[in-house]
Amino acid sequence: MPTEVTLPQWGMGMNEGLVVKWLKHEGDTVEQGDPLVEIETAKINSEVEAPASGTLTRISVAEGETVDIGTRLAMILAPGEDEAALSEQDVPSAPIKQTGPIEPGMTGDRTIAPAGPRRQATPVARRLAKELGVAIDSVEGTGPSGRITEADVRRFASSSSGNPNLSDQGVPVKKKIKLAGMRATIARRMTDSSQAPTVTLNTHVDVTDTVALQRRLVSEWRPKRIRPQYQDLVLAATVRALVDHPAVNAHLVGNEVHILTPVNLGVAFAVSDGLLVPVVQDANKKSLVEIAQAIRDIGAKVKSNDLSVDELTTGTFTVTNLGTYEVEEFN
Repeated sequence: MPTEVTLPQWGMGMNEGLVVKWLKHEGDTVEQGDPLVEIETAKINSEVEAPASGTLTRISVAEGETVDIGTRLAMILAPGEDEAALSEQDVPSAPIKQTGPIEPGMTGDRTIAPAGPRRQATPVARRLAKELGVAIDSVEGTGPSGRITEADVRRFASSSSGNPNLSDQGVPVKKKIKLAGMRATIARRMTDSSQAPTVTLNTHVDVTDTVALQRRLVSEWRPKRIRPQYQDLVLAATVRALVDHPAVNAHLVGNEVHILTPVNLGVAFAVSDGLLVPVVQDANKKSLVEIAQAIRDIGAKVKSNDLSVDELTTGTFTVTNLGTYEVEEFN
């Protein structure tokens, strides 16, 4: 019996994935567990493995396309099966042949391709497009998965000619960069965060004892081949503060504050095309040197692009360090 290959959900925050590269092709023989296709999500790149052994067929999502979780990517025929084993729903729709009246000036039958998928757009964007007389299908979406937003409609309408080579102020556009995957998620999260009320407090502290501790740890940690950094001390202090003040180790969900049991410390790492926030799980159960070692292990995996989904999820509190960029304060 043929087996579906679908886009799995790697972590609760995953809603979609970008097909980066097919590692197998139609007609290839695959074994269960073989990597079939590379997928980019908002957090990591990973591979979808073959759920069964057989022959790969019916690849239905091309490289460069973004699809929702659960979407069928391809089919696998069991050993000994051929295309006849596929049901009608597994076969791509054929063009629809129109047999009705022929319009004036036309001869013979008319073949009509199946209608394409409806452009994704927010309800507000569709309503605004109708009010402004804008054809929604002409608007380029910049939201998740290319979804058309209200801002996209306004930007399109603000150009008198709707010229895609002009900005919303009529200025020529040199280059367009479509947001997808990690960068789209970063943009979305930053926009969401700007809607939340924030309070910023600054104070100066005497870190003489901290400097002395860091110097003392240099010799103590030498057998472990770890050099203590000030960031290690900040992370450990953050964990201690979250234990002492559990109301801060919380997430706002709707109109409820969820105070969380573990202290899973997220630490932001810059990468070439954005940032990642791997997590030190149960940091409240680790010593200072264990936290430092975990951060170094994570850093090595970031460089080798070897982080697992579990290492990028379930964070309860995040620390971002921009000190290496000579940034003194930031929100």
